[in-house]
Amino acid sequence: MKDFRTFLSGLEEHYPAQVVHIEKEVSARWEAAAIAVKTQKAMREAPLLVFHRVRTVDGEVSPWPVVMNLFASRQRCAFAVGGSFERLGCEMHERRAKRVAPVIVDHAAAPVKEVVATGDAVNARELPALVHAGWDPGPYIPLGFLTTYDPESGIDNCALQRGWIFDRQEIRIFPNHSSHNGQNLRKWEDRGEHMRVAYWVGHHPAVYLGAGVKLRYPESHWDATGGLLGEPLRLVPSETLGDDFMVPADAEFVIEGIVPRGKRKPEGPFGEYTRYFGGQRLNPYMEVTCISHRKDPFWFSLICGGPDEGFGLGGLRREGAVYEVVSRVAPEVTNVYRPGSSPNHMYIQMHKTNDAQPRMAILAALAAASGSVKHVFVFDEDVDIFDEQEVLWAIGSRSDWEKDLIIVPNSPTTDLDPTATGPRLGTSAGVDCTKPAAPALYEQRSFIPPEVMAEVQLEDYIPNAPHRVPGSQTRDFISTAGE
Repeated sequence: MKDFRTFLSGLEEHYPAQVVHIEKEVSARWEAAAIAVKTQKAMREAPLLVFHRVRTVDGEVSPWPVVMNLFASRQRCAFAVGGSFERLGCEMHERRAKRVAPVIVDHAAAPVKEVVATGDAVNARELPALVHAGWDPGPYIPLGFLTTYDPESGIDNCALQRGWIFDRQEIRIFPNHSSHNGQNLRKWEDRGEHMRVAYWVGHHPAVYLGAGVKLRYPESHWDATGGLLGEPLRLVPSETLGDDFMVPADAEFVIEGIVPRGKRKPEGPFGEYTRYFGGQRLNPYMEVTCISHRKDPFWFSLICGGPDEGFGLGGLRREGAVYEVVSRVAPEVTNVYRPGSSPNHMYIQMHKTNDAQPRMAILAALAAASGSVKHVFVFDEDVDIFDEQEVLWAIGSRSDWEKDLIIVPNSPTTDLDPTATGPRLGTSAGVDCTKPAAPALYEQRSFIPPEVMAEVQLEDYIPNAPHRVPGSQTRDFISTAGE
């Protein structure tokens, strides 16, 4: 049975330098977020942070630790799911496609039911939720899966969608209009009914990476999660939403509630994954009916727009979705990578055999991304797409934008795109950064003989030498274990 505790103990056993416990008291209002951002900027491999004394926005020191930077390392995500660094997004897609149905357990066997609060005992403000960005109006849930069910098929849907904890029993939510949760909300309201909803927070990273996959509608996230997890996801009936509303039994927290039909309240602004503020808007809200959790739970949070989304949750999900489509259109594609440096870019690597293939890959990638990717770059196999210096070199030396640039106006985009030219419309583009296909000739890039590169180890000449350029993702964790 996999949960966050099994992951954390394994990570601390194999890579102790990758976990930092902070015992000093920190404020939930910006201070914890600032510490996480500074580690992401200063360290090549931002460690997982566990804040043990977080003072909430209401002034109480929470008894529950806050976890940050969980997904801020691609290598840590690979460790969590047992995948490779380079092809992690593609491998995750392949494993999620092998669905594993969940199993139902009773309340006594569900750790998330160890503590249950209903009625007047419900107090969402005691949760150690953070204020992340300067204009955020209060504490937010950025790393909780908002879960709803399609009223027609009864199929579940999960999405990481923000929630502002407004008061003890009200959370204002943002189920994006074009999302599957947004579709479910419209269906419930068209039926003249309120919508049942729950947030679940905290679980094994593989569960997060599995539940966050983009699926067809309606299609079960529980089944996809089991495929990536390699075992059935354990579910348990909710406390206040009915026995047919299932939630993860091994989560850290579950927050249950009702979204009143047709009612909206101001929500936002919020510092979003675009690294801009998503403006205030009228959004639905949930009336919280129950909060259940483990006896000693961990709360999860993240910096939107940071490495957690760039390298981990958002990046890997989009890589898998793009690879699924592009590899059918252009089988010559060998890898895809969504860089953490830009949430709107996608890099594609291919073994090119004719000059039409990059264009086919670009158009397929833009279609597959459905607005979540604006710019696609295609590279040859000799370019390390995980190295920004290599990428910029290839863009500058292998593309002529008069012939290699593809511009697609009036493309789908998200509600949060500040460059949108209309409602969910914008301009997307792709650049072919590949050499001409054989038998055409192209300049030979300079190189050092590979046998010499393999023989030279920096540690033999420079003590504690870094594995890669500072700021880039490493294929191996920094070798400081035990220091």
